[in-house]
Amino acid sequence: MPTLEQNNGLWVVRVERDNGKIQEYRCATEQQARALALVLAPRPQPLN
Repeated sequence: MPTLEQNNGLWVVRVERDNGKIQEYRCATEQQARALALVLAPRPQPLN
């Protein structure tokens, strides 16, 4: 799951990738950060 944090006036969205590395995205507003976090969140896998 992405994490949100406010840092020096910017909102930072952090996502851990499959290879263990953390990728950061910087947003100007909390609303942008929350919308981006929703897009980056893993989708539930359908039950077969």
